Amino acid sequence: MIKKKVSIYIPAYNAENTIRDSILSVKNQIYKFDEILVINDNSSDDTDKILNELSDIKIIKNKENKGLGYNRNLGMKESSNELVACIDADVVLDKHWLEVMIKNFNEKNDTICGGRMEEKLISNKYNLWRSKYYSQNWGKEDIENPPFLFGCNTIQHKSLWKDVGGYDESLFTNGEDVDYANKIKNSNKFKLKYCSDALSEHLQNDNLITLSNRVWRYHSFGYKIKKPSIIKTIKLSIKQIKFFVKRSFKNLVSFEFSFIKINFVVLVKFIVLEHKYYKKNKK
Repeated sequence: MIKKKVSIYIPAYNAENTIRDSILSVKNQIYKFDEILVINDNSSDDTDKILNELSDIKIIKNKENKGLGYNRNLGMKESSNELVACIDADVVLDKHWLEVMIKNFNEKNDTICGGRMEEKLISNKYNLWRSKYYSQNWGKEDIENPPFLFGCNTIQHKSLWKDVGGYDESLFTNGEDVDYANKIKNSNKFKLKYCSDALSEHLQNDNLITLSNRVWRYHSFGYKIKKPSIIKTIKLSIKQIKFFVKRSFKNLVSFEFSFIKINFVVLVKFIVLEHKYYKKNKK
């Protein structure tokens, strides 16, 4: 069998705590990547310094912070090969990740595949809470055409990306993967596949504030109503109240009392952030 050449790109913004481990996991693959690109999205920390210490990577530096949708398009555009993988800068790959993924591709199979990412630092209660309610995987079984693929670890044909028109560059921090999956499904030409054996770990380490901000971004930018409006604010707030009641009741029954406090702060923070976002962007 002829070995397929695969590029991988990693968007990185203020990733000094994780980017080295992420890149080393890419280099340590059993099935080797042909090309490694890292997009430094105008980081203000030591990300650039760390990248310059590493060899055999191509560094792309943005002069301003452009956001996730833009950088996904840039990574696809600048990759030299037809098969292009992507991971986030706080993700480390199992050494067999690409070996597992590559089995899903052949010359007549234009598709996109996503792997299974688990939280690594669950001794932190905020990461544990996130792993319970916002896991970035679809479980331990393969799935054809899941609702969407989490953008944190995927591989796809460049021709697919070109055909559907790429990622929405207005989606700065979240939601670009959901939107992209919808484009693929609406095209009726391609398929999504979730590969449960393609493993990776998430190194993100939250506190209560960063967790609350993350939950807000996930729902606000991934919601079906994209533009800020009072209707969107009300609907999302009601949705979060329902989440709070449902989660807190289950936490109470299972004696997970620390989670109830997290639920409450996440709810309050969400409503405040969504209201501020609406006031700032309303026309």
